[in-house]
Amino acid sequence: MLIKNAKIADTLKDVLIEEGKIVKIADSIDKDTQILDAKGAYLLPGLIDLNVRLKNDTLNQKNLDTLSNDCARGGVTTSLIIPDFLPRLDNESFLELLNAKVNTMPTTMLLSAPLVNEETNKLNNIATLIQNGAIAIWGKSHVNSNLIRRGIQYAKMKQTPFLIDCYDDDLDDNGVMNDGATAFKLGLPGISKVSESSEAAKLCEIAKYYDTPILFQTLSVNRSVELVKEAKKTIKAYAEVSIHHLLKNDTSCDGFNTYAKIKPPLRDENERIELIKELKDGGIDILTSAHSPRSILYKDVAFEEAAYGIHAVCDYLPLIFTHLIDTKLINMEQMINLTSKTPAKILGLKTKGEIKEGFDADLVIFDTACEEKLNVSDSIYSGETLKGKVLKTISKGKIVYQSA
Repeated sequence: MLIKNAKIADTLKDVLIEEGKIVKIADSIDKDTQILDAKGAYLLPGLIDLNVRLKNDTLNQKNLDTLSNDCARGGVTTSLIIPDFLPRLDNESFLELLNAKVNTMPTTMLLSAPLVNEETNKLNNIATLIQNGAIAIWGKSHVNSNLIRRGIQYAKMKQTPFLIDCYDDDLDDNGVMNDGATAFKLGLPGISKVSESSEAAKLCEIAKYYDTPILFQTLSVNRSVELVKEAKKTIKAYAEVSIHHLLKNDTSCDGFNTYAKIKPPLRDENERIELIKELKDGGIDILTSAHSPRSILYKDVAFEEAAYGIHAVCDYLPLIFTHLIDTKLINMEQMINLTSKTPAKILGLKTKGEIKEGFDADLVIFDTACEEKLNVSDSIYSGETLKGKVLKTISKGKIVYQSA
């Protein structure tokens, strides 16, 4: 495959792909092979999202297919599936079978090992899970601290990324949205900011003590990001924030809008502004779509009963371009670092995340001149006009999505 007239770092280039790899990048390439004319559109490295979930947290072939297709549509060529789905990924035989299955998917889908067995509340056999294909260790911060300590030690010993979700539910009285004025107006119990920041502080101290790299996932509070920034002075610590916490606030829940019910919750406007400042100042290391789709059966109910989650990965790249790049909060190079280069570095994916000779041909042809109004009733972005369009997504050297 030969991609011609593609804009890479504001310069038109040709890119030759053979056997799933980028073999040559030059001003002009002639080759008797399949030709794709990008016509001056951007050629970007495929996005790498380290925080996606299966629909309704349920593992089956249909949900795997849907996730892979949705990722391709949004420009995501590599995704890390959070392992809190059913049936639980708690034994090596199941992991080995599932890993063989996801390796056949059109986009690259990676698996992480759950730190704790939910049924026994004991540490999983981490070493065996890693040996059988898990690329990272994932856990929740509120479990027994000894389990976290042992998990971090395994991560250091196996040189495996350690991902943590920071939240202490004991600090909330069954809260369902951000604890603030909107929750008060709606008469809904709130989720406090300290339930996240206190756990982030604890994990920073544990990680520093054992000198182990750690990724703090889906942070929603500026104080949490500040704590991670402080930890970066002595260890490799990474702050991940979802696109939604940068673009929306808790007023999206007005009218008991269950499609804005996500976890961690959308925070107040002041918090959102502070996160934007951290993004501009480099305090945020990676972005995520925090893709967690739910059937209408679990959303079209009372707010307190509705499931947490948002279907977002399909519009991930246009959302970033519209609200972060076109508004000049960040530039294209910074976006690539946030969505491709740094996530690849965290997972140790040495041939992904950049457009270079010898790297995997995971690419996105993206036209910034296009505009499209989003008319999806179950999205908090419904009615918005998004700028930029994914024209083609190439994964493993093959076209896995092309727009109509």
